[in-house]
Amino acid sequence: MADMRDELTLQDYISVVSRRRRMVGAVTASAFVIAVIASLLLPRQFASTASIMPPRDEGLLSSGAWLSQAPGLAALSGSIPGLKSPSDLWVGILKSRSVADSIIERFGLRELYGKKTVHETRASLSKKVRIEKTKEEIISVKVLDRSPERAALIANAFVEELDKVLGRSAMTSGQRMRAFAEKRLKESRQELERAETELKAFQERHKAVSLDSQSKAIIEAIGTVKGQLMAKEVELSTLLSFATEENPAAGVLKAEVLGLRQKLRELESGRPAARDIFIPTDNIPGISFRYATLLRDAKVQQTLFELLTQQYEMARIQEAKDSPTVQVLDIAVPSDRKASPRRALIVVSSTVSALFLSLFAAFLAEYIEASRRRGGASGPGS
Repeated sequence: MADMRDELTLQDYISVVSRRRRMVGAVTASAFVIAVIASLLLPRQFASTASIMPPRDEGLLSSGAWLSQAPGLAALSGSIPGLKSPSDLWVGILKSRSVADSIIERFGLRELYGKKTVHETRASLSKKVRIEKTKEEIISVKVLDRSPERAALIANAFVEELDKVLGRSAMTSGQRMRAFAEKRLKESRQELERAETELKAFQERHKAVSLDSQSKAIIEAIGTVKGQLMAKEVELSTLLSFATEENPAAGVLKAEVLGLRQKLRELESGRPAARDIFIPTDNIPGISFRYATLLRDAKVQQTLFELLTQQYEMARIQEAKDSPTVQVLDIAVPSDRKASPRRALIVVSSTVSALFLSLFAAFLAEYIEASRRRGGASGPGS
């Protein structure tokens, strides 16, 4: 039997490569040529990135409290696993189907990508968009496209769509209070103008009408208290539109409303608590009574208007503080350098991979031939 060595030397490896050099060279050279041609045929892609600041930490960064004021977003957050902060929610919105569909329709991507269905277009878009969040909670939207201008436009459009979704869904307490106070303030202004017009017309019709100082004092006091009561009722109804009855602020407002109602009853009826200072309104005689009524109504509307104006201004400040408006850190701009394809990397990696595969094929072929020769040498004629 032929003398077989147990170990292969470096010379054996070199000998195998030398015998199979044509195959190794042909495969490697072919791979090199194909990689060069393929890298040249691949379209150039440009990348643009838009960065978003994290949500402002003004009581909003606690996602539970923030979402409790945003019912639309709270519903959306339930479908996003691992939600820990508003930044996670924003990332989930940016990756949502609704935002992707808006981008597709806005830029006509279905026709641009040459896809038959929106589902296929959505899949192609997701491959070109990378949405990430850093440990500092900064969100980045990176978009690849053949056009550097379009890549920047699409990246910025994602930020705009996020802002639209937040604007539609996140109705905060400040927004609710502002909207309600604005509506009520408009109504109060109209009522104040009506009351003042009626009072002026009554005075002109009846010439000089006056009340004694005591009667005038009680009328103005009643009007002031009633205006305060109506303003507190407006504030309470606004709060209960987005909070529960157990809310501590609601309890405070309810107590204030009850106190003002009690005070108003005492003033209007002349009960002991107010009798030392005021006289009952029922004791105001004749034409003066009608004048007193008009004066009281005007005072009510004046007080209500003043308090509602204060509430409206406070609601506007609150709205500006807690509104989840997107703040852009870096706007996406067209890039002057392509992001892909990396032709040198493609050619080198393809050539090296082909070299190693061809060497493996060479040693495998050599092993198979050696096995066949050994099998033939040990046959019946050996």
